[in-house]
Amino acid sequence: MRRLPRLLVINPNTSTGVSQVIDALVREEVADAAQVQTVTADFGFSYISTRAAVTIAAHAVLDAAAKALAEGAKPDVIVLACFGDPGREALAEMTGLPVIGFAEAGLLAAAALPGTSLVSTNGTVWCEMLRELALKLGIGDRIAGIRSIEAVADDAQSIASFLAKEAKALGAERVVLGGAGLIPILPAVIAAAGVPILDPHRIGIGKALRLAANPQPATTVAPAATTETLGLSPFLAQALSASSNTTAAGADRS
Repeated sequence: MRRLPRLLVINPNTSTGVSQVIDALVREEVADAAQVQTVTADFGFSYISTRAAVTIAAHAVLDAAAKALAEGAKPDVIVLACFGDPGREALAEMTGLPVIGFAEAGLLAAAALPGTSLVSTNGTVWCEMLRELALKLGIGDRIAGIRSIEAVADDAQSIASFLAKEAKALGAERVVLGGAGLIPILPAVIAAAGVPILDPHRIGIGKALRLAANPQPATTVAPAATTETLGLSPFLAQALSASSNTTAAGADRS
């Protein structure tokens, strides 16, 4: 019998409550189609709202993945459960595995649709970084604007009204609304809004599940010339070592 695909879900912040929300959403979305393991960053911030916090979160993501793999996790795909994807490329490099971030998945899905999209989240710094990500992905012209909801009341109706107004003003066909903290009220916002709203979290999970259903061998990561690390956790130091890279690249995920 063919085994179920395996997803490793990483919450880059330190909030176990947020991890529980994310885990519940992933399990709801995949149902019985995959095995799910959700882990939480061991250090950093409970809420990520600055570039410094994002940089620390990227380190925490690498550490969390290294620890999970060292303890026996054998995922087919890693889900980076943050609408901002801190450390996504580094994580893919270190593990040799596909890494799906909520932000990249949501932005690419929106860009594939006709017309332009409004992107929204909670925090002006995140908006700046999402704009940078859109430009990096080459889809800047598909984004009508990026708006923060931080000054809007945190009830679904207020957020829905704000987004509908902004989308109309910008001529956007739809809204991409992301942020793990918004997951609990996102269905209510979608129901109340007078404009289509894409859920990047579900989009990312769905993409990860499709990739995991047809797993590929881990990509070989060429280790750097002999280098030493200092001050890293034992798990991360091992994952970044030449021997670990070689082993991970050929790891048996059966």
